[in-house]
Amino acid sequence: MSMPMAFAENISDYKAKIPAKNIIKSRLEFNSNNYSRSYVLGPNDVISIFVYDSEEFNQENIRIQPNGNIIIMPLGQIKAAGTTIEDLHIQLVNKYKKYLKDPNVTIRLDKTRPFVVYVTGAVLNPGSYEISTDTTDNQNSNAIKSEVMLERKSPLLSNILVAAGGIQFDSDLEHVKITNSFDNSEFNVNLMDILEKGDAGQDIYLMAGDTVYIPKLPTPLAVSEEKYKKYATATFSPKIVPIKVYGYVNKPGLIKLDSSASITLNSAITAAGGYLTDSAYAPKKIFISRADISGKLVTRVVNPMSNDVTLMPNDIVYVPEKPRPLVGKSFDYMMRVLNPVNTFANTYNNWALMYNPHRYQVIGK
Repeated sequence: MSMPMAFAENISDYKAKIPAKNIIKSRLEFNSNNYSRSYVLGPNDVISIFVYDSEEFNQENIRIQPNGNIIIMPLGQIKAAGTTIEDLHIQLVNKYKKYLKDPNVTIRLDKTRPFVVYVTGAVLNPGSYEISTDTTDNQNSNAIKSEVMLERKSPLLSNILVAAGGIQFDSDLEHVKITNSFDNSEFNVNLMDILEKGDAGQDIYLMAGDTVYIPKLPTPLAVSEEKYKKYATATFSPKIVPIKVYGYVNKPGLIKLDSSASITLNSAITAAGGYLTDSAYAPKKIFISRADISGKLVTRVVNPMSNDVTLMPNDIVYVPEKPRPLVGKSFDYMMRVLNPVNTFANTYNNWALMYNPHRYQVIGK
């Protein structure tokens, strides 16, 4: 086992050097509110401690006892519950100075104690969710574990939203609110900043007593198409996008597109069975109706050959009938008129044949 990255005395250095796979990031900055939040250790959390160049001081899988203490050799008993990882790091550095000249200490949070968070508002499955995190588990594609349980193993806001079935189409990602019933803290989170700016600081680590509230938009589509493209690719967005396709297709009606694959106009046409009875038909005009921010249905014309637009939930797609020459339309009209006559004539001929006394041939005459 290679020696983990050492902690620097400076907290900013510490945050920059610790590999994300080895330690849960314990401080989260909220630029919009100038708030910071640190994970507070508690009973049944499990940590590991490494001292660079002094392996004899390394100690792994230390469980915080019910009284809040941990026992570290040769330091003895130390109070850990109620402190942040940064605070505990400072304590350990000071105590190790009795044995080492310049101790560089790494603290790895291996497992958090089970706790419950609540998710309300515009999610598919609101309710309470228990989180039990084991950051050392490699999750080797164990088919026995459900996807929901795997998502709950990391207490990130985005993962909890996945465990809750994903957000609804009318959710307001820019004004997510998290409140804590224990310390009365409150955070306003903009999840669109994660998608647009890569601001991972908005993907807050949740703690015991947290309630996540996802507000609703005034209308399900009060969001630009560009924003929706980013929203649709998020892990916490709904996996199924409902679209209605009507007109000149083989299977008109409601279709469900997979947001992880493709949610474009041509994908919807394909899912509806393609153009009706004529694979060579490539219309230059398809009508897409969509509700705007006021709820009014607005229709636009799109050429699917040059503009394979991204569809949004509950869009209505209409494929017009294949244009035909006037002679062809006249022929179809004539056939519709003559078909009843032909049917009657055929029936009459059958009756005539049935009642014709000479319809039988007598052998020998």
